[in-house]
Amino acid sequence: MSLNTESCIQAAPKLDALAVEMLCTELDDWFVVNDSLEKTFRFRSFYETMAFTNAVAFIAHQHNHHPDIQLSFSRCKLIWNTHSANGLTRNDFICAASVDALPKAS
Repeated sequence: MSLNTESCIQAAPKLDALAVEMLCTELDDWFVVNDSLEKTFRFRSFYETMAFTNAVAFIAHQHNHHPDIQLSFSRCKLIWNTHSANGLTRNDFICAASVDALPKAS
């Protein structure tokens, strides 16, 4: 089963380092930084940046799992982690994979 077809669960357990490393192989260019998954997306215009950010908000709402978002004119940085687990859970990878599955602008 692909990560982006899974649903987040409540009280997901923190992953160990090996599980994090294995799940990272299923994502496109995400980095683990300080027990978080991070990726910066770049766009041609503010409109594209906001459209992407709104799509991320929809994904987060569907999964009831929300990232930290750093936003500027042509850049959106997403940071996923699970505060209640004090680190990364499968939920973070599910949401990152769902973002990766969004249609790319042409």
